[in-house]
Amino acid sequence: MTGISVIIRCKNEEKALGRCLATIFTQQTDVSFEVIVVDSGSTDHTLTIAREYPVRLFEIPPESFSFGFALNHGIERADGAIIVNISAHCIPVHNTWLSEITGPVREGRADAVYGRQVPVKGVNPFEEVSLDRHFPGTEKSGGRVAFSNANCSFLRKMWEVVRFDEALPSWEDFLWYLLLKDRYRFHYCPEAAVYHSHPFSVDSVTRRSYNDGRAFRMMKEKYDIDLIGKDYPTILAKGRLFMEDVKNHMSFFVHNGYASRIFLTPVVRLLAFKAYRDGYKSVKQKPL
Repeated sequence: MTGISVIIRCKNEEKALGRCLATIFTQQTDVSFEVIVVDSGSTDHTLTIAREYPVRLFEIPPESFSFGFALNHGIERADGAIIVNISAHCIPVHNTWLSEITGPVREGRADAVYGRQVPVKGVNPFEEVSLDRHFPGTEKSGGRVAFSNANCSFLRKMWEVVRFDEALPSWEDFLWYLLLKDRYRFHYCPEAAVYHSHPFSVDSVTRRSYNDGRAFRMMKEKYDIDLIGKDYPTILAKGRLFMEDVKNHMSFFVHNGYASRIFLTPVVRLLAFKAYRDGYKSVKQKPL
């Protein structure tokens, strides 16, 4: 088993998949690689676009989709000793991205690498706040986002030790990091950058937050990993977290030309926090 396998998960990505694949197949690299596309029920032109490129295409039923399942399905069929995960709507910033995202792994300096995610200016200012914080243009250490399947590479043997949890609705990559971080070396590479933005809507904000709440509660119940209770054990602490979050958004908007969004901030963030709480409470607590 040699080379690199690039795994792309997608559904209804006709607007981005062609640009993603075109950029991947024009990468400057001397390492052989294959591209595997895992589609979960596209009803637009996504499959037609995928077939225009030399990819291995696999389709899974939409009802079976989870981020973990789609990735496990693709990796099971991969030939590479190094796995690269990239979302279909992530577009590599430059044609050395593949070399950058896999370089530390190929050179033995790391076992897993995750790269920078650059927001497309103006598409979603609320998402820009998060990406600016968690994926800076310089080296970083610590922080809640310590790995991301949207733009990463890792040794396949790591996945053979721990597969991605297929039950989680989100954060399957962070859980994977937590389960492996004491045995393998994880590295952040800001040079391995991709453009990554989701259009803003209240529905998308609340849906993502709800799934995040479910994921965090599931990690607590299944793996005894209590991320929220450990860092914010009281109602007062959670309230301070909310106020700090609103403050950080407002400050970012003022300094980045989004002053008109300031008045929306408390409402949007309150809806996100409420959806997170609802998702967290929707998961049954395991019996004592």
